Amino acid sequence: MRFSFLLFTTPLFLIACSSAPPPVAPIEKAPAPIIVKKDFSKVLEGNFRGQFSFGDGKGYFKACDANKEFSVDANFALRNVYEQIASTPYTPVYIEFAGEVTFPKNKSEKSDAIMRVDRVHHMALAKASLQCAKPIDTFLFKANGDDPYWRLSIDNHQLFFSTKASNQAYEVDDSDFRTTQINSITTTNKKGQRLKLKIQPGHCYDLKNKEYWGYTTQVESIWGEYSGCGEPGWPIEDQLFTGYYLNNNNGTTTNLTLNPNYTVEYKETINGKETLKTGFWKTNSPQRVVVMLTQQADKKLREELVFKREGLTLNVEEVNQSNILTQLEQPLMFNKMNAKEGVEVVKVNRINREFSAQRISPDAEIDVDIQKAVNDYFKIHRTDPKDTKFTAVKYDLNGNGIDEAIVVLDWCSKKNGCEVLIFEGRKEGYRFSSRISRVHTPIIISQNQHYLWQSLLIKKKAGWSQLNFDGLSYPIHTRDLEVVNKADHSTGVVLFNQGKPTTWFPIKM
Repeated sequence: MRFSFLLFTTPLFLIACSSAPPPVAPIEKAPAPIIVKKDFSKVLEGNFRGQFSFGDGKGYFKACDANKEFSVDANFALRNVYEQIASTPYTPVYIEFAGEVTFPKNKSEKSDAIMRVDRVHHMALAKASLQCAKPIDTFLFKANGDDPYWRLSIDNHQLFFSTKASNQAYEVDDSDFRTTQINSITTTNKKGQRLKLKIQPGHCYDLKNKEYWGYTTQVESIWGEYSGCGEPGWPIEDQLFTGYYLNNNNGTTTNLTLNPNYTVEYKETINGKETLKTGFWKTNSPQRVVVMLTQQADKKLREELVFKREGLTLNVEEVNQSNILTQLEQPLMFNKMNAKEGVEVVKVNRINREFSAQRISPDAEIDVDIQKAVNDYFKIHRTDPKDTKFTAVKYDLNGNGIDEAIVVLDWCSKKNGCEVLIFEGRKEGYRFSSRISRVHTPIIISQNQHYLWQSLLIKKKAGWSQLNFDGLSYPIHTRDLEVVNKADHSTGVVLFNQGKPTTWFPIKM
């Protein structure tokens, strides 16, 4: 019996050993997401003007043509200037300054944004100057003094100096003005009369008239030595950004509005549900604009989007929320629109035009109005054209009876062609419309019309392509255009009919 029991139990023991569960592999935890921290962008040398007041240790600023009042981080220098101009606390004064709109450092701050004043350019009692009606983009720098009387202004490489004795004009080869440095200019006019100008940051008061300027100016001339106060003009690049922008992406519609008073509306619509965020925008470069979103209904936000500009589009790839940087699932591209969606309907009609064959060559003489338009284009973009030259033809592209200026720059190569700028003709002067890269002349006017503007035919390696106006401009890039049959579209109007121009004019005036 014992033998039988052993025979019976041994297999059970082996079975029990062989049925033990396999070891359990340890569960790997998913790696923690990488958190990228980043400070909010600093946009220095932003220009602002409007009404400022100070009292009980607090400053307040309201920009021209705006209802929004900012709390101001009023440093000692700003308070000191204000106390010299204003007789009592809370007295409103007109102010022009370099500074920046920022998120509050303290999240518990009641204000959704703070204005920082870095440097005061001009301050005056209310109604002591033209204030918000004063032009600020018609000069690079201007100065004056009253003992004895004199006036000076610089713009477009021209310096104008006037006294009671005479008025004189001078050419200035290098009129780049540095707002934080000492600027020295020496020039001689056509009569051989020498003038030396020194501009430097510094407090300059006219307490009799209750005015302040942020620069002192000294002039040495054959009529004597003069001293006084001065202020810089402002670049007008901000107009490049103001307007309405639209993005459609996977069922989400986003409207972005950049207002002239630097406020922002950012509206997202998903399946009919709208979310509105508001805030501010700032820039000191024609290629970049920073959008600060500070409010959503009653909720405060600290969101920043940094857009890169290319032509009439704004592109963004990441968002900074409370100093945590997050990549968007896919980049967003906003196209500039003629109107705010849902507010204004843009009516586009076709006008019937008759064309007769023409072959249009550039004029042999320089057109000063076109030269000024090209010069201003480079000035707005803060770019020195140096020795770049241009040539141009004129033709009415939009059928309103006023010729546009079609400009070719001498940035040319045999392979890629030249850079083209188009300026819309106005009753007085021109306004920039489009930049087109890699164009081989001649350019042919097409019979097709978009938004009242005639399309353009240009020669590419594969054949002729058509450039269509999109409501704001012609496309900047020409490499991916569809090939068309020139004979089916041509009006017979040929611009730059001799091909690559041979006569060029300087951009600098």
